[in-house]
Amino acid sequence: MKKIFNWQVLCGISIKRAFILMLIAFTFLTAGTAFAETVSFQKEYTYQAGELDNKGSARVIAMENAKRLLFGEVEAYLESKAVIKNLQLTKNQATALISVIVKTEVIEQKWDKNTFYVKAGVSVNPDEIVKSIAVLNRNKGYIREIEEVRKKASGFLRRIEKLKERQEAGNAGGKTVGQYNEAVKILGAIDWFENGCVLVNSGNPQKAVEAFTKAIKLNPNNEKFYVFRGNAYGEAGNNQYAVRDITKAIKLNPKYAKAYVSRGNAHLRSGSYQQAVKDYSMAVKLSPKHEEAYCYRGVAYGALGKEQQALEDFSHAIKINPEYEKAYFYRGLAYAESGNYHKALEDFNKAVELNPGDSEAYFNRGRVYGLLGDTYKAVEDIRKAARLGDKSAQNFLKTQKIEW
Repeated sequence: MKKIFNWQVLCGISIKRAFILMLIAFTFLTAGTAFAETVSFQKEYTYQAGELDNKGSARVIAMENAKRLLFGEVEAYLESKAVIKNLQLTKNQATALISVIVKTEVIEQKWDKNTFYVKAGVSVNPDEIVKSIAVLNRNKGYIREIEEVRKKASGFLRRIEKLKERQEAGNAGGKTVGQYNEAVKILGAIDWFENGCVLVNSGNPQKAVEAFTKAIKLNPNNEKFYVFRGNAYGEAGNNQYAVRDITKAIKLNPKYAKAYVSRGNAHLRSGSYQQAVKDYSMAVKLSPKHEEAYCYRGVAYGALGKEQQALEDFSHAIKINPEYEKAYFYRGLAYAESGNYHKALEDFNKAVELNPGDSEAYFNRGRVYGLLGDTYKAVEDIRKAARLGDKSAQNFLKTQKIEW
């Protein structure tokens, strides 16, 4: 049976574009949503400094409060458009997603040694932010990670307020200053972490590395920061640094399943498929319902020529999460590789249903239609892929002198 897919090529092209913690292509548009205008929000916040504050701490606290106000405005706007309801997000999940998509700009700031005033703003294209939220919303593990970080920001802001009140009431102990400064540092680290996530999600991993580095400098014992910087290094093409960072995260927390998945991704990109399998297997051992670990272990097995094990892993990922479109996509590739084109077609149909903006799913479904002799559907799918920006589809149509 003629083979049309090459797993080694797949790992060099498709995988790199698919890993959502590294590079996210915002190509999914929620049905029924059609916005065109750019909407801007601005908020002002004045922080009254206390005895424990200096300019740096006052700015961190003022910025966190301004961001909370801005995120609330964006969330309320999206809720008014029924976006939150349509995507079945809680308010906390929506706010967490906004924090890693929307870039906050400082418009004006002032410090007079008593108060820190900040005016901050965001400009968002509702069409694009809906696409972005929809893409990120499909990875529940990612949502949990960033939601946890946003909750920690709220917790540390409350801790800072309590320590400040204790100091002003004269009830502070000798450790209060150190506790206050540490809480401010962690709050500042979270701000840099979220900045890094925004940069990754906008396709700028090099700048993201710089932001994550600043977060790590302020809070060097947070394993998540190393994993996210490692993922950014991987997207920037530096898998050696990616492995180094994620290994550091594992040393800090040996039971952090997501770290093993991320390191497995780095090994996969660099062609170390056996090492990738080991890391994904450890993630599965630590978290038996980790669909991403099963899915990408399946890709690694495919690269090693273990087609049956690949199919089993993709199917297991789908059993855990029937809405996980990447598992359908990769299982479709595995079926196509083994010559089972009708089963491949079923999986690509499901992948497209779950993510109508997945250009690779359209392109590969088109290839399968071609092998099944349906030239019309093949060309239509490859045209859709080309219009969504798929370079392989565009190049193919150019060679065939077909417009899209």
